[in-house]
Amino acid sequence: MVKIDKIKVVIGIIILVFLLLFLRLFQLQVLEGTKFQKLAEENAAKTIPSLAPRGIIYDRYGRILAENRPVFFVQIMPHLLDKDLKLKERVLSRLENLLKQKIDYQVSAVQPVIIKENIPLETVVRIEEQKEELKGVVVGSCPLRFYPFGTAASHLLGYVGEIEADELKRLKEKGYQLGDIVGKDGIEKYYEEELKGSNGGQKVEVDVYGKPVRLLESFDPIAGSDLKLTIDLDLQIAAEKALGNREGAVVILDPKTGEILALVSHPNYDPNRVWEALKHGRHPFMNRALATYPPGSIFKVVTLTAALEEKLTHPGEVFYCPGYYLIGQRKARCWKESGHGHLTVEEGLVQSCDVVFYELGRRLGPERLARYARFYGLGERLGIDLPQEKRGLVPTEEWKRQVLREPWYEGDSINYGIGQGFLQVTPLQMAAVYGAVATGKRVKPFLVSEIRKHNGQVIYQVSSSKGEPLPFAKETLEVLRKALKAVVDRGTGIAARMTEVSVSGKTGTAQNPGLPHAWFLCYAPSEAPEIAIASFVAHGEHGDRAAAYVARDILKFYFDRKKEIW
Repeated sequence: MVKIDKIKVVIGIIILVFLLLFLRLFQLQVLEGTKFQKLAEENAAKTIPSLAPRGIIYDRYGRILAENRPVFFVQIMPHLLDKDLKLKERVLSRLENLLKQKIDYQVSAVQPVIIKENIPLETVVRIEEQKEELKGVVVGSCPLRFYPFGTAASHLLGYVGEIEADELKRLKEKGYQLGDIVGKDGIEKYYEEELKGSNGGQKVEVDVYGKPVRLLESFDPIAGSDLKLTIDLDLQIAAEKALGNREGAVVILDPKTGEILALVSHPNYDPNRVWEALKHGRHPFMNRALATYPPGSIFKVVTLTAALEEKLTHPGEVFYCPGYYLIGQRKARCWKESGHGHLTVEEGLVQSCDVVFYELGRRLGPERLARYARFYGLGERLGIDLPQEKRGLVPTEEWKRQVLREPWYEGDSINYGIGQGFLQVTPLQMAAVYGAVATGKRVKPFLVSEIRKHNGQVIYQVSSSKGEPLPFAKETLEVLRKALKAVVDRGTGIAARMTEVSVSGKTGTAQNPGLPHAWFLCYAPSEAPEIAIASFVAHGEHGDRAAAYVARDILKFYFDRKKEIW
């Protein structure tokens, strides 16, 4: 009986073993068959990639801003050389003479080994002439990104580089591999998927030792899509020249459509030689057009808008400026120490009188000032198609209580009224604000107007936007426009006045540790605005000088060129 029980146990174990084997075979061949078949095919075949050229970037008139140029390299096919040591020695010796360098490479069974990159064309020709004596040596080429205008529009265009580990982890599911070139900043980064294209290559069958047996498949790389920008290259270069070597930014946009006509940030860099900028101590990769700064007096258009809309003042109200504003026992100074005397609220904007706007800031308080700032788009990203855009800061009582753990004081309100204190804005935002004052509508700034595949198919084209009307009375906007025109005609912005074209604008000097920042915002012509300009000079001290002169030079270029065309 015991013997029979042992036999049953053995039979049961055998059945269990066969059942486990069956289940494992079922898992491998049925449930995971596709997976292992793919792995087997990958082991038997290797792909030698060929990089796709990135899409070309054009300005609004079709001038090339970023393109590809072929770079030649020399590679060795180890499986053709390593079988014959004498042949290998002879070929390498000849190749060393041609390249003028010692060759030492790691053996790879399948992948070609790149010996030298960026080979001059004359060297390529000599290698091709001696092709019969250089068995196993192949000259290849790959597309290298090239920016024909060097530093021009560098923060706007961005640059490219080899994919890094963190980028590969994020992009691997989209088909990216080690060695791929990706956009690192600017348009190159924002539109990476559109610009990249699809890599080509050769798929070869390999034996158990990894050596190629035969070519299975060859497929050509497909170029990425081309981008047409709203940028006017000539205006971009003129704006960069106007800003010069000063730290700062310029934004020029069409206030009717939101098209960015030029975007400048300095210090800049040459995207063809990014490594040189890495040694620069002035943060050349920072896009100052999208960074935040205190606005100073250019914010006064927002303060006046709020006060007029809330009926806390009217255009004829008269204020008295003795050169200071009393708040408790403290005197808050006006920029004009001797004072402006008696002046209307409208004239207060023309003369940029701080005392008038201290009082308006006190009357309004933080919540109303914040609400009207947001009507203009401050305190939020405008959604421009570029990385690095900052949100800025529109402070409120709650914000100060939560972040600084302090109550809101009346002194905070008067500083708010003149654009100081905790307020932070970007040059892009302020260009949009003044563009909105000019037209009465908010539009979204943008850079890419068209995306076209390599075969010519248009896959994206910007649709004309009518913009979002500002929720303000027509009379309010008329007061602002009249005052801004007077600022340039006879006020603090007179440096930007032109004889043949009317200009409306506002100067700003924003307090900052060290030297103050200088601002000048304007649009022109005053009656039918075509361009709005934000000119910002870091540590430029006075907006009526440094920043206004930058804008003046840009306006002169723009309208002189227009006169020549007509």
